[in-house]
Amino acid sequence: MADYHRIHPVSAGSPPPEQASRSGKKPSHDQLPVTAPAPAPAPLPPPPPSRRKRSRCCRCVCYTVLAVVLLAVALGATAGILYLVFRPKIPTFHVDRLTVTRFDVNGTSATVTDAFEVDVTADNPNRRIGIYYDGGDVTASFNGTVLCSGAFPALYQGHRTTVHPRISLAGETRLDSAVAAQLLQQRAAGFVPLTVRARVPIRIKFGAIRLWTMTGKANCNLVVDNIQAGTQLSIRSNSCSFKLKI
Repeated sequence: MADYHRIHPVSAGSPPPEQASRSGKKPSHDQLPVTAPAPAPAPLPPPPPSRRKRSRCCRCVCYTVLAVVLLAVALGATAGILYLVFRPKIPTFHVDRLTVTRFDVNGTSATVTDAFEVDVTADNPNRRIGIYYDGGDVTASFNGTVLCSGAFPALYQGHRTTVHPRISLAGETRLDSAVAAQLLQQRAAGFVPLTVRARVPIRIKFGAIRLWTMTGKANCNLVVDNIQAGTQLSIRSNSCSFKLKI
């Protein structure tokens, strides 16, 4: 009984029984420890746009706008100087005479075959401006229907001069029955309204400077006493206007 309760000393360097049982399997030095894989790096954000490229584009746009503004200012200043120096005035047109060389009306087919000679006066009131007339078209109409047409002569008109071009018109027109009846009726009454229109390309000359081609539009509303071949018509009413389209 005394031997049962004897306490045996335990060496200080030996592990406790439980720890010895747990660590009974000795780890091998050749086996590496298992580690978790490293997380993948997050994707990098795209690089910001280059400031140099943007600054170059902005500079190009600014330079272009500045060049356009400077050009517009220069053109406006030039036009203003030319206006102050030359004081341009619009030329005037006037129909002096209207001669009928042929006028035949076919009542059956309502066809008019006619020819006119139109004498026009064009006045240039400008002191330092010359005018080039580069041809053009001239028509004579009745009640909106063109009876005949011709060409305006090409010519140059110096400053403060008057020219008297003669324009030959001819045509053959099929009229509406109502228009033909109205023409014959007013012809018999001695009161025939006619409209002479001219559309002429014009170039202005300032000293030695020639500007671009513009369009001159002349419109003359006439009332004549009769339309008969071989006669010079008496113009009862004559109203002309001229506009210049830049």
